[in-house]
Amino acid sequence: MKLGWIVAPAGLLAVFATCWDEAWHTDVGRDTAWAAPHLLLYGSVGLVGIGVAVWGLRVLVALRSIRSTLTEVPLLAASLGALGALIASPIDATWHEAYGRDSVLFSPPHMLVVLASTALVLGVLAGLPTQARALRATAGVLLFANAVAVVFEYEADVPQFTEILYLPLLLLTGLAAAWVVARAVPLRFPVTTVVIGYAALRLVIAAGLTALGRSTPDLPIAVLGFAAFDLPFRHTAQRVTAAATATSTLALGASASGAASPVTADVAVAAVPLIAVGVLTLLALERRSRTAVLPLLFLAGTAISVLPVDRASAHDPGQGEPVASSRMTAETDAAGRVTVTVNLREHCNDLDPHSVTGRRAGQTITAPLDPAGQCTFRGALTLPEDGRWFVYSEFTHDGKAVEGWLPVEVGEPSRVQATRGLYLPAGEGAGTNATQIILGGLIYALGIGLVTVGLRATSSGRRLPARQARDATLGFRT
Repeated sequence: MKLGWIVAPAGLLAVFATCWDEAWHTDVGRDTAWAAPHLLLYGSVGLVGIGVAVWGLRVLVALRSIRSTLTEVPLLAASLGALGALIASPIDATWHEAYGRDSVLFSPPHMLVVLASTALVLGVLAGLPTQARALRATAGVLLFANAVAVVFEYEADVPQFTEILYLPLLLLTGLAAAWVVARAVPLRFPVTTVVIGYAALRLVIAAGLTALGRSTPDLPIAVLGFAAFDLPFRHTAQRVTAAATATSTLALGASASGAASPVTADVAVAAVPLIAVGVLTLLALERRSRTAVLPLLFLAGTAISVLPVDRASAHDPGQGEPVASSRMTAETDAAGRVTVTVNLREHCNDLDPHSVTGRRAGQTITAPLDPAGQCTFRGALTLPEDGRWFVYSEFTHDGKAVEGWLPVEVGEPSRVQATRGLYLPAGEGAGTNATQIILGGLIYALGIGLVTVGLRATSSGRRLPARQARDATLGFRT
């Protein structure tokens, strides 16, 4: 069996585990390090790490020199990426302890995982033999999954930041991945193959999460637009323009039809001018571009025709030291009014009710939480937009803030009930300070540096002598 066929499937399994973990945190909250998604993630990442380690040993044996081994850029990128992903875990734990509710993808430790994993995949992709087409395509799917992970919060209906950022982030990362795939995957239609593979992976993930009773992200309709990168234009700029136009069109159409979570008006802020400029640019560049532009015009017209449809998103909660247990119930009516009832199971006399709060995408709606019987408290608030909100019950205990939460779907009548712990928010009151900004910048710089090494690996022209290359690549048969 080829070593690459151990590393690549393990990487795909890690993508599933990451999505499962995200859904777990949304539906259940934080759990121990031994929660099922964590164990699957540890195991799959461990297999990838072992694969990279074996690869390194083979290169070392082939070259018989540590110094020469360290000059092999693909191996260096994969190794540094694996190391970066490994150290991100303790950095993340320390970060949350110090700065509290920052459980969003864009926090520096989380982005270090994404960027380090991307560097790892770039190294693996560059290290595979060029004749291993299926393996390279699989690695391309992994690369695409890591690249577009930056918009996963939007697709999972739990963004913290404005949804205007959704499409620009998707285009920035997706086009970069498409450019690498077009160069590194030796197929006639490399980007199309990888994009379809990624869409299939997401379908499998959605089916798996559904079977496990967990929340599922949107289907990745917009990413199919990156397949336009394979259109037979003479210049890379034309392919980039076509892919950006097609992706923007599909993103707008998916949002407008209700098939994707981001608010249509926010997506349109970037999509409408990008579609217009893209189509006009392609038409102006050369006459033969016009045939390829016709389907984009049709898709754009279809998307814009259903613009009034709208949806919204939510905010991912964070948790700290537990204080008490409660039974929380949230009842929602068709008008968006949410009534929250909290039955305390302990500390009835030393927890003082404060408020109920709804959070999503940087918005905060607050209403009073009042006593409603023995160890029972109730509050109601009206949430202005449909979609998933995180609704908090907030108390004070010994002068400190205590909270618990439930994910609530607004838009139709519903009732959610669960046993929830009330906890002290980690890092409460820490705020954002100069130290946090500097540390965050350094962590981002580290991640970007790792990706830079990975990109250098995919563009490196250095090759080992034939026999050494055979013994040192991930394609070596065991």
